[in-house]
Amino acid sequence: MRIFETTDRLVLDDVPMAIWLLGMAFVGSGAFVLSIPFWSADWQRFGFWARAAVLAIGAGHLAGGSYTVLRALATRTELDREHGIGRHLVRRPWRLHATRAHFPLDDARAVEIVRSTDSDGDPIFQLRLWLAGSRHLWLMAQPAHGEQRVLEKAEHVRRFLRLPPTTR
Repeated sequence: MRIFETTDRLVLDDVPMAIWLLGMAFVGSGAFVLSIPFWSADWQRFGFWARAAVLAIGAGHLAGGSYTVLRALATRTELDREHGIGRHLVRRPWRLHATRAHFPLDDARAVEIVRSTDSDGDPIFQLRLWLAGSRHLWLMAQPAHGEQRVLEKAEHVRRFLRLPPTTR
């Protein structure tokens, strides 16, 4: 997550660019492998199992890459003290079907660090902004390792909004 701050404005950008690029590499490799039957002069000489393996590998790469790219979300949160407005955007790589939320900064109640575990059982952390009426916004769409870094970002947001200390 990157934080940009001026006197009256704080922008939090959480873009999973590495995940998107890795997923797109798998989409590209899957599409390439699936195109082999159309351009390979040797395709007719491949046996049944070789053809099945090529198609399975290509389909696996294409499906896995697509799943990875479409699952990873990016968030952008703009907090504007001058106008007393917050804007929150959640999107996928191509900015289609983005979810937007606008809220008065006075509605901000707390910044929370949410702890969970990854598939290996290691701790991961996300930031959540609580608003009035028990509404919340995920400031980080993708969980991150490293509690100290997430805590520093949470404190940065908390200080900007003049909120009480961050909860866990």
